[in-house]
Amino acid sequence: MSSSSSPAADVDGDLDLTGRVAVVTGAGRGIGLAYARALASHGASVVVADVDGEAAAAAAKQLAADGFTALDATVDISARSSTLALASLVRDQFGAAHIVVNNAAIYHSMRIDRQLDVDIDYWRRVFSVNLDGALLVTQAFAPLLIEAGWGRVVMQTSTAAYLGGGGHYGVSKLALLGLTRGFAKELGPHGITVNGIAPGVVATEATAATVPAEKLAALAAVTPLQHQAGPDDLTGTLLFLCSEAAAWMTGQTLIVDGGLVVRY
Repeated sequence: MSSSSSPAADVDGDLDLTGRVAVVTGAGRGIGLAYARALASHGASVVVADVDGEAAAAAAKQLAADGFTALDATVDISARSSTLALASLVRDQFGAAHIVVNNAAIYHSMRIDRQLDVDIDYWRRVFSVNLDGALLVTQAFAPLLIEAGWGRVVMQTSTAAYLGGGGHYGVSKLALLGLTRGFAKELGPHGITVNGIAPGVVATEATAATVPAEKLAALAAVTPLQHQAGPDDLTGTLLFLCSEAAAWMTGQTLIVDGGLVVRY
């Protein structure tokens, strides 16, 4: 067997995203930016979408300076008009879309409430972004993915979906599991896969602002791999789900958490 047909070479080919257009929400910083960079580094043109337009512009500028094709966009994923405008922008600029990563969520500095006393208005605000946002973005881009006859949708959920506790965040992420499966059934006949990633505790600015340091240390201590991940620890899973290597996989959510859920 020649080296060009070795298993490693085949895997590299499967992960080649040249010619693909990828949209990542919440990509102005943190995990979303790491996702955008990983997709761009494997050949995709990337749309950096974020509710913080300045962060999106800075991230896209950084990617472009590194030689990648990147476009920034401001979007409020909880508003249908905004998600439709984003899809229209992508169509105008690139003519197609192939990969949609629903990463945006209310997480930075979010309130930590019990279900017994969570404020219903705050609950609805969290769901309007964490769940409804993924619904609206996927609906907005479905026509483009269907036209392309090939697509990858990735939902960013969380191990909080499996661990319970919390008055809103974990429940909203649990609901994403159902959204993932529903879209997988509806979009599968069009050659589009829909899968999810459930990260554990990841060291980002948002995590530092949201989770007390003592809780982060306690979670790291009981995680089998015994360390906290960074955003780049998730990008391999994302690239797999967005590639030809995962062509026969849909409706699934991969837990990437250092073994935290297994521990509990």
